[in-house]
Amino acid sequence: MFAWPDGEAGRWARLVREATAADPDWTAAFLGWLRAATPMRYPALTGAAAFVRERLDRGLAGMSRQVVGSVLRHPHDPGLLLGHWLEAHGKPLPKPVKRGVADAVARLYDERALAACDTGGRHLSIPPFLRRTLTVHGGIRAPRPLRFGEVISLVRPRPRDAAQAEVFRLALRRRSPAVPARSWRQEAGALHRRPRADDWERLVPRMPLPDLLDGLRRFDAAGISFDTAMEIAERLADPAEVRASGLLPLRFAAARDAVADRRWAPLLERSATVNLDVVAKIPGRTLIVAGNRTAADAVFALALAHRCESADVVSSSTGERLPAVRGESPLHGRLRWPAAGLTGGDRGSAREHIVRAYAGKDRVVMVDADQTLRGRFPGHESPVYEWSSEYYPHPDAPRPGRVHFRGLSDAALGAVPLIEDARRGRWPFGAPGAAARTG
Repeated sequence: MFAWPDGEAGRWARLVREATAADPDWTAAFLGWLRAATPMRYPALTGAAAFVRERLDRGLAGMSRQVVGSVLRHPHDPGLLLGHWLEAHGKPLPKPVKRGVADAVARLYDERALAACDTGGRHLSIPPFLRRTLTVHGGIRAPRPLRFGEVISLVRPRPRDAAQAEVFRLALRRRSPAVPARSWRQEAGALHRRPRADDWERLVPRMPLPDLLDGLRRFDAAGISFDTAMEIAERLADPAEVRASGLLPLRFAAARDAVADRRWAPLLERSATVNLDVVAKIPGRTLIVAGNRTAADAVFALALAHRCESADVVSSSTGERLPAVRGESPLHGRLRWPAAGLTGGDRGSAREHIVRAYAGKDRVVMVDADQTLRGRFPGHESPVYEWSSEYYPHPDAPRPGRVHFRGLSDAALGAVPLIEDARRGRWPFGAPGAAARTG
């Protein structure tokens, strides 16, 4: 995921430290789940650092090495975690951090990882709803991650075999700028001009699926060949590759809105549904009140409805219900929104329709809905979840029975069942067992 502004990052670290002091077994299980089962890589890494810091400050041995190892799951992760630790706490590195990172390096660093990941880049994706924050609210920052060689020199891992020992030697030599790593992005940047069709045709086979999806507009603008376009289409249409990528509907919706050539639309609509079944199901009866100001509004609402046991999707502006179509892609469903007469309308009658639709529902989800609907739902026995497509750095005061999220992202599709399970004392990582006490 992304790094976030300092005030919120500090609050996250404090919460993790408080949880570590109160229940280290639960916190250890939570951090491992956060890294493995969600896209929130950076919170998991900084959370592990906060866990270790709390244990060290309390003079408690054990667990820290295992927690560090549990969140390091990708070759980028050791450098990101150490970059954060050195900026937050400086040197020397404590033994649990060194040992946990060394364990992960022996597990993760190989020839392929060295070629693809030893770039010194942050590799932290920025959701669209946060891009405005980058320029308007002072930016979002993360410490520079360490290169493979810097990590190896600090933690001195033991290579598992001769091949990995050679990878370590090469990574140590690469610390010099004279031996740069070359990702596809760096090769494109080294051109010092806008890539042409022949450049993209050379780079496309090396690009991961999310980068291909984000690059469709540039490929069309450059005029790539039919054969290269078909190669991209085959990969985007391959359910196995889409499933492995973890891509969910909002990424496909953003790509479809970015491209001028409609040839991609049917393909993107089909592929957007591939990973929906991995999103947790929402039990009971749900009322979804959605705006249609952006593509993300309607696509998020319709994707959420796919995961509800029973859902009514109504327009925020008219109060009218959008009829469900079984198996329909959320991207295609969004196109039916204006065709069904769900735009415009009188606000007063819309509110009346929506309040009537609330009867008998277990929860209400509001997605960029009319602000005048706030407080219109009687009682607090049924929770209200509200999403705004924009991120605002100064949150409203919390109110009973309501949860307000700022920013729409694919990761948020699974939030409702997680919150409701947590209120019942059920956690997605199960009841933590006794953690290992060595390290």
